[in-house]
Amino acid sequence: MLADFGGVGLSLWAWVGGEVSCKSTKGILQYYKMAEKTASLYSRLARLTYIHFIYMLLFAVSIIIYDASQLIAPEAVLYRWKLATTMIIVITAVWYFARVKARPRLQRWLIATLVFADILFASFLVYADRGMASLAVTLYAVPIIVSAATGSSRAILGTASLCTAAYTLATVKYFVDYFNEGYKVQLYSTIGFYGAVFFLIAFLITINLHTKADA
Repeated sequence: MLADFGGVGLSLWAWVGGEVSCKSTKGILQYYKMAEKTASLYSRLARLTYIHFIYMLLFAVSIIIYDASQLIAPEAVLYRWKLATTMIIVITAVWYFARVKARPRLQRWLIATLVFADILFASFLVYADRGMASLAVTLYAVPIIVSAATGSSRAILGTASLCTAAYTLATVKYFVDYFNEGYKVQLYSTIGFYGAVFFLIAFLITINLHTKADA
């Protein structure tokens, strides 16, 4: 009888130990997966901030060239320097807080901050460069590409939607403020075309992400 109880006790102990061991193993695996994901996100965010510093350096060089060649008015030069300074402040803040590696949620918010800053930067330049006639529309590709760092298709498509909305607002506002520069048909056809291009870029990036995930 005692032997039977002892056998049952050992079996129960082994079962409980096995369950605890299994849960511990799963917890350790989840921890390492989270740590690996966080490190990957940090590394992408760090690269994004370095690229943005180069981005602003090139923009500053273009301001100096335009100013030296007297291609734009002094007020426009000052406006661009204000934009560059604001962007550098934002990028520096993101770079500083990105060093907190243990907080993936914070890092996602920092990526979102870069995305919003890039959208606003492109929008202000579009307005300053004559609305729908501005070549700065190409800068909306930057926030769409940056949003890919999250690895989320919804974030990429959401960024394309925000870019379309921001571009629409910038061009329509310029059209209203300077009504004689263009026609309504030209305005809305330009908005429709570039809006489609934004979503095309977003879909291509999304397909690329899925392809890498399946590989």
